[in-house]
Amino acid sequence: MYFDTALWPLQQSIYQRLSADKELIEKVTDVFDSVPENQPYPYVVIGEPSTLPFDTKNTFGEELSIVIHVWSDYEGKKEAYEILNACQKALAYKLELSDFKVLKAERLGMQVFDDIDPRIKHGVLRMKYTVKNI
Repeated sequence: MYFDTALWPLQQSIYQRLSADKELIEKVTDVFDSVPENQPYPYVVIGEPSTLPFDTKNTFGEELSIVIHVWSDYEGKKEAYEILNACQKALAYKLELSDFKVLKAERLGMQVFDDIDPRIKHGVLRMKYTVKNI
C-alpha cells in the first residue's frame, strides 16, 4: 500500500512558522525556499529534506529530516548564532500539517562555519519530525 509523503506539507508549515515569528523576522531580510539573486544578508533558507519510513502494522508514517540554513555577512558568528536560536525557538512547538499528525519534533544539531567566501557565515540547524498519515 502507498501513501502520500509529508515533505511538502512539512515545508509549508515550517515556512509559515518561521515567516510569522517576530523575533526571527526582526533579524533577517526574509525566509526562502529558493534565494533570489543578489539577496541582501542575513536570510534563512529551508534546505534539504530526507525521509525514512516509520510504519507500523496499522499506520504509515515517516521520519522527516530537514535542514534550515542561515546566511550572514556579519563580522563573526554572533548574528548566525542569534538567528539559529530564533529558528530553533520558532520550531520548538508542534507544527500543524494537513492530513498528517506530528508525533515528535527533535533538534538534531546546529553548527556555524565559514563559507568559501570568508565574509560569509553559514549556520545550519537540523530538525527531525516523526509524522503519521491520518
